[in-house]
Amino acid sequence: MLTCMKFRVIIIRKSWKGVKDMKRDKLRTELHMLGRIFRLYHQFTGGFWFVVVFHAILQVASPFINLYFSARILNELIGNKNVQLLGRYVLLTLTINLAVYLLMQGIEKLKNIASEKIMWKEYNSISEVFLNTDYENLGDPSYQNKKRYYLERIQMEGGLCWRVIGNVQNIVKGAITIGTAIVFAVPAFMPFHGSTSFFSTRTASILMILLLVGASIYSVWLNGRQVELDRKFMKEFMLGNRSFMYYAGDCMDYRYGKEIRLYSEGQMLVEGMKKVLDIDRLGKRGLLSGFYEAVKDGLGVLLGGCVYFFIGAKAIAGAFGAGMIVQYVGAVTQFTGGFSEIISGISALRSEEPFLENYLGILDSKPIKYQGTLPVEKRDDNEYEIEFRNVSFRYPGSDNWALRNLSLKMKVGEHLAVVGRNGSGKTTFIKLLCRLYDPTEGEILLNGIDIRKYNYSEYLSLFSVVFQDFRLFSFSLGQNVAASVEVDGQKAEDCLNKTGFSERMPDMPRGLDTPLYRDFESDGVEISGGEAQKIALARALYKDAPFVILDEPTAALDPVAEYEIYSGFETLVGSKSAVYISHRLSSCRFCDDIAVFEQGQLVQRGDHETLLAQREGLYQELWNAQAQYYEDNTEESEKYSIEPVMEG
Repeated sequence: MLTCMKFRVIIIRKSWKGVKDMKRDKLRTELHMLGRIFRLYHQFTGGFWFVVVFHAILQVASPFINLYFSARILNELIGNKNVQLLGRYVLLTLTINLAVYLLMQGIEKLKNIASEKIMWKEYNSISEVFLNTDYENLGDPSYQNKKRYYLERIQMEGGLCWRVIGNVQNIVKGAITIGTAIVFAVPAFMPFHGSTSFFSTRTASILMILLLVGASIYSVWLNGRQVELDRKFMKEFMLGNRSFMYYAGDCMDYRYGKEIRLYSEGQMLVEGMKKVLDIDRLGKRGLLSGFYEAVKDGLGVLLGGCVYFFIGAKAIAGAFGAGMIVQYVGAVTQFTGGFSEIISGISALRSEEPFLENYLGILDSKPIKYQGTLPVEKRDDNEYEIEFRNVSFRYPGSDNWALRNLSLKMKVGEHLAVVGRNGSGKTTFIKLLCRLYDPTEGEILLNGIDIRKYNYSEYLSLFSVVFQDFRLFSFSLGQNVAASVEVDGQKAEDCLNKTGFSERMPDMPRGLDTPLYRDFESDGVEISGGEAQKIALARALYKDAPFVILDEPTAALDPVAEYEIYSGFETLVGSKSAVYISHRLSSCRFCDDIAVFEQGQLVQRGDHETLLAQREGLYQELWNAQAQYYEDNTEESEKYSIEPVMEG
């Protein structure tokens, strides 16, 4: 029995030690994160710390100035009634308050400017991380969750750094308030031997101090419960909040306006928002939070009444004048307020911990892929050779192979068409070629060297790409073509002319400076899908890279525009290498070489005539599936291609 008890005691001690170690580690982590935020704040603002501390001092000084002079004015009114002295007190009160007010107004303006500056610097720092992160992260749900969480919080509550500093300022202010209040209130708790009243004794003063301390400790406990409630709620409601922002974004985005109206989707969106909001749960959380607030407020009122009674009783006993009641009661009230401010500041900082951890985690995220150091050789003859050597690839989190054992070579000047059924690996092949992902197995070589060894930015400069799901920005037409703030106007116009956009140029009120879409400017121009595709093609031409990659570049074009693009294919790409993905097999005639993909593998390769002659080959099967839709007239069937049933 004794042995069992010993073991139980040992286990309890170890468990308690483990809990203490966990709390110590958690506190150390929180302090480390705060230190990081302080360093970022200093980096964003320089020597603004002095202003923050000085502002806290002024905030504390204002009420104590009034307490000090109010007590003396009241004593003088009841006592000697010295008009000259009263006038001096009033003048000093007004002058000092005016000076403090003017200083605080000036500091408030400085703080407003600083808060905007800090918020934008913080947002820029995080945006830079988002823009430069590996493409692989863009498809990673955990990374996207971090990104959305940060963006939602900053939209709802403003910059993190400034909020943290504001909470720290409140803690500093509370500490200064407590120190000043103690100095002001100490005489009220000194024993008064000139009276036999209980309230003049040391015992009464000790009991009153214990009451103040006990109430403060209970307030700390209540705050802790409330913080835990808020943190638990924020964690549980994170997904719901993201979903709500998604629904709200759809409702406000004008691009969804047609579908919402034509299909009466408004009610569906509203019901979706109601579902993710969970109104009942929000109401329960509000009630519980309100209960804690009510208890704290009630405790404050009760404590205030006790303080008034205690100090009033001592004044009646003759311990001090009536005017000092104002000072002492005010000082005790400021003491409890300062204590509450410290607790609230600490609680607010603790509630920011998940956001702090998320923000710093994003800043600390390192590139997954090796960035490479070798410079890409700038060849005047553009003699580049790309080789896929036994390449296999799986997307992160997937067990299925998107590509398997792919071996393929291509040189500059060759025009390669990549065809295959939906999901055969065509777009994955392009993503690996552009090094948006690295192979799971095997290697991709540029002039015999693994592309991972080349400087990442320099390697990307070799490619002009038009993806099937390309995007244009709500910037000017010229900036969309140049992908830059600086635009070579003549070059941009030449590229637009080559892609057939010249017909729309007369409708552009500001020419190349015309903004696309109406997100920022009311005179922005809405463009069709086909026009957008022409601009995307012009962007690829403007870059003038050795390799041109076109993933369904004419999917949104009408047959005539598509024919014009095909007819001018040689003019568009010239002597550059071209990798061309299309479901319209008639377009393959413009290419020297055709690679046929099936279930992530290269199953056929050759020119159009060679592959078409291979009976029961996949290329012939796909060709015949489309041929039934061609018109009987051969010339017309060559001129216009028909959309197949497959999709890449």
